[in-house]
Amino acid sequence: MGRNSGFVRILLCGALLEVLGCGGGDLTLPGPMEGSPATDLLLVSGNEQSAQPGEELPAPLVVRLVDEQGNPVTSAAVTWVVGAGGGSITPATVQTDTAGLASASLTLGTSDGLNTANAVVSGLDAVTFTATASSGGGPGGGGDHSPHHLVFQVQPSDATKDERITPPVVVAVVDVNGGLVTDFKTKIQLQLADGGKLEGGREKDTQDGIATFDDLKVDKAGSGKVLQAFAPDDGFLGVVESQPFNVEGD
Repeated sequence: MGRNSGFVRILLCGALLEVLGCGGGDLTLPGPMEGSPATDLLLVSGNEQSAQPGEELPAPLVVRLVDEQGNPVTSAAVTWVVGAGGGSITPATVQTDTAGLASASLTLGTSDGLNTANAVVSGLDAVTFTATASSGGGPGGGGDHSPHHLVFQVQPSDATKDERITPPVVVAVVDVNGGLVTDFKTKIQLQLADGGKLEGGREKDTQDGIATFDDLKVDKAGSGKVLQAFAPDDGFLGVVESQPFNVEGD
């Protein structure tokens, strides 16, 4: 009885291999699953910058395309469209890279005032960037060009716990119209709005109106993190908060 049972098992295994096409070196395994569809287009950096009318903004506009689990979606088309204020943006369309990122450069319109640009992916909500064109009080210009408040010229992007936030966060001193004040020097500090620990160079002196924080790290993971920027020696500039960002990690 045992001998017959073993023979039956051999026959069944042979039949199963033949059905599955698993004979010898012809074993074929299922291929990788297709990538998940994009569900969100996120603003990474480049919002709320300022420059002279007709000039290109100092930093690119950057977005990130992700799926429902937050994984990057690659090789997807992002279209850039100029809104208020005129000007131009290049390239008009770009493919997301392996990190899901896409960027473009915005040249402001020729008049003072608000400029906007939109990043668009079919089927998703557009991401809107704002910028300010201001001739300020330079040669031939008019208006009050004295320092008035702070802005995040480059917002903090999503990061990994204990790893550097990239691209560097940039905070600028601007006038009442949002124009960069290059001849005013101050010290700018950053802190987490929730009181968590922000590591790295949290205090920088401005150079030509901006302070660049290129070695910031957050020691705890979490979503909706917010940075606060202020000038401890020039309190009239107030406190400005960044857009929320996420920190991944264990």
